[in-house]
Amino acid sequence: MTYSSRPGTYDDASMSGLVRSNLLVASGTATSRITGLARIIVFASIVGQTAVADIFEIANNAPNAVYELLIGGVLSASLVPLVVSIVRRDSTASSHRDLDAVYSTSLVLLAAITAVAVLGAGWIFRIFTLSPSAEVDVAAFRSAGTLLTRIFVVQIFFYGMTALSSAVLNARGRFTMGAWSPALANLITIGILFLVPLTGADNPPSIANISTMSATTWTLGLSTTLGIAVMGFVQWATIHRAGIRISFRPSFRNESVGELLRLSTWSVGYVLANQLALVVIKNLASPGSGLVDAYTKAYVIFQLPHGLLAVSIATTFLPRLAEMHRAGRSEEFAGRISQGIRATILLTLPASIGAVVLAEPLVSLLLGHGNFNLTAIESTSRALSGLAIGLVGFSTYLFVLRGFYAKGDTRTPFFINLAENAINIALAIALVDSLDVFGLGIAFAIAYLFGAVIAAVVLAATTPLWSITHLARPLGRYVMAGSAMSLVTWVTSQSLSAEGALQSLATVLLAGVPGIAAYLVVLVVIRDQDLRNVARLYLERKTTKSSR
Repeated sequence: MTYSSRPGTYDDASMSGLVRSNLLVASGTATSRITGLARIIVFASIVGQTAVADIFEIANNAPNAVYELLIGGVLSASLVPLVVSIVRRDSTASSHRDLDAVYSTSLVLLAAITAVAVLGAGWIFRIFTLSPSAEVDVAAFRSAGTLLTRIFVVQIFFYGMTALSSAVLNARGRFTMGAWSPALANLITIGILFLVPLTGADNPPSIANISTMSATTWTLGLSTTLGIAVMGFVQWATIHRAGIRISFRPSFRNESVGELLRLSTWSVGYVLANQLALVVIKNLASPGSGLVDAYTKAYVIFQLPHGLLAVSIATTFLPRLAEMHRAGRSEEFAGRISQGIRATILLTLPASIGAVVLAEPLVSLLLGHGNFNLTAIESTSRALSGLAIGLVGFSTYLFVLRGFYAKGDTRTPFFINLAENAINIALAIALVDSLDVFGLGIAFAIAYLFGAVIAAVVLAATTPLWSITHLARPLGRYVMAGSAMSLVTWVTSQSLSAEGALQSLATVLLAGVPGIAAYLVVLVVIRDQDLRNVARLYLERKTTKSSR
């Protein structure tokens, strides 16, 4: 892999390898995100935007919250760089011993945390419902939520198993299954959700239907839990099929386990700040009113372009960045950081513009079916339009933090993340009364835009041969192209309707496609090198494939 003397500039062989890796991950991520979207479409159609939907969203988020707080941040921030260093060692015996210890000890911790979470399900759900809506019976609302939470928190163990297995596979340059396995989990969830109407529940289901461990409660609870369990076992099986042998040998005294725990200190603080912000946001959305569901569904739609366009870049870059840093290849590290940031902004900016301008027809097209009524569409589209403003900032922020993690620095991201969450909480409190879920989305967007700038400035100050000024000219080109897209999309959409699925589809296509075309045309006219390189290398890859 060779690099030119200018940071952020690469030869064809290097770029082609990155394109291949990113396309492989992107295709799996696309399938996973699309099936994930199908999952919320099915759920919205069956359950609607009701108090039960809020219960489900809060309870289903509980395992994510606990997992991220106690171990998820450790694995995502510290495990991949650590595993990269383990598998690159010359001593095979030492490498196997340390990998066994890290994997096994983590599983023991996951099992213990899961058991505690099952016992504390009621307290976990209560934290997210400190300020419930006046429209619900609070006791019944929390009782039903506790039952679902108790089923959902079992996912903690399987989320951890998935993260561990993915880290091992990614360190070996195997990204495919990590990107594709969530699709299987989503398909299982969709299949089980279709059984909800057969359980004798009301239409849409009511709190009374899930106030005991009824067939409806078990069906809703197992819908996502079984999917996550299957995903975990598939990832574990992939390790063995790849010929990677891991023995169950937990050891808290192992040196690599100690390093993981040491690196995790700041990661836990990072995740704690995120979870505190999430608790505030969920409570500001008046649990039981349906607005929690509106914000959550908008966030899922918001995450779709992030997952399709940005996650594959971050996933494939992190192991290589860690390897470059450990090898002392400063020029390559700086070039890769610059390349990743530019690619992330280039790809997510048009998605952000499209989601802001076309929020209502998008939500109507995707979710406006069955029990998901016009009020639900309006609330969700307001949340989406606010969130989407911050898509570029959110994706760039998460990529830039990978640069710190690749260096083994988890302390700096903690302080940056603390500032980002403080901004989010302050703005959310200030805006929610006047703008409801739109205000919560705006607060999120502004916080991550500021966070991305702060993170990039700090990373540049600590990265030799790279400066944030390297992004000035590309950003100028993207702003020009984005402005053209915004104008074309908005003007076109004003004469179109967003009522009904067919009209919404027509609006999205007739306004969105010309907008994207305008974005690309401007980049071509001003001869944007990033776009030209990606397009050229992608076409070369397709030509090579067809000639085989």
